[in-house]
Amino acid sequence: MVQLSPTLLLSLGFSALANAALIPRQETRPIYAIAHRVIQTSAVTAALDHGANAIEIDLTPEKDGWYADHDGKGTTAGGTAREVLEFMAKQRDNGKPLTFVWLDVKNPDDCKKDEPCSIEALRDIVHDTLGKSGVRALWGFYTTTDTRSFKVIRDGLNENEAMTFSGEHQEILETYDQSAPDVPIKQRVGDYGAANIADGFGDCTEKSWNTCTELKQTSAERDDGKLGKVLSWTSDKGDTKRVEQLLGTANIDGIIYGYHMSDYDENAKQAFDDIKNYVDKNKSTLRMAGRDDLPW
Repeated sequence: MVQLSPTLLLSLGFSALANAALIPRQETRPIYAIAHRVIQTSAVTAALDHGANAIEIDLTPEKDGWYADHDGKGTTAGGTAREVLEFMAKQRDNGKPLTFVWLDVKNPDDCKKDEPCSIEALRDIVHDTLGKSGVRALWGFYTTTDTRSFKVIRDGLNENEAMTFSGEHQEILETYDQSAPDVPIKQRVGDYGAANIADGFGDCTEKSWNTCTELKQTSAERDDGKLGKVLSWTSDKGDTKRVEQLLGTANIDGIIYGYHMSDYDENAKQAFDDIKNYVDKNKSTLRMAGRDDLPW
């Protein structure tokens, strides 16, 4: 196909076409639908079949190593961390648009450095599985920043990894400035939410504290170049309006969706559909993140 430059169009008298060609095309924002509590390989398959482009996994240490486990009771584990993360990595190798995995790390300081349940051992597993397939890793810490595990991950963070802090927008910025000043901006993520996203959600107009309001302010900080991404959690079926407010008014980058209080399975698609439907209705500004929309 022959493309005519704006200058040539003007010389031929097509001023309207020339002016249109000079207007930059608005770039759409990639949205991440993050499947919640994916701790079994069957749940990985279900989430990606539903359309998820990111996954959240709970990781718990036991004496003999790390497990995909939310409750930490041993009998509730969906498999070893290596088994489940390796399965995720293979899905990207096979063409699925898995962009990143949010690592919700439980009790990261339970074990010493040389033990199989140490944070170093988990980091090695992540590098050996997700890292080799190009799946990005998001480290989520819900402990204080003066812990050994936090410092290990912060000081060894590579370009495939990012960190996230959960809280009100000012708290997030202060935590990065004070405890992780050398982490590149693009690898700084802020999140806020509730196990049931309706709790404390608000209407996006409050001055502070409420979920939607704080995320809207955090997104403004992102747009001001202080953060890389802004995420929220956890939407279930029936949270349609709140999902629309988060992606629209609050202008965030992604949402953990699924069941509020249980593991992901093949019946969690309705929560995904809320995200997908809103993106489809706003194609001029949004798109579902694809394989090449790596978040950092």
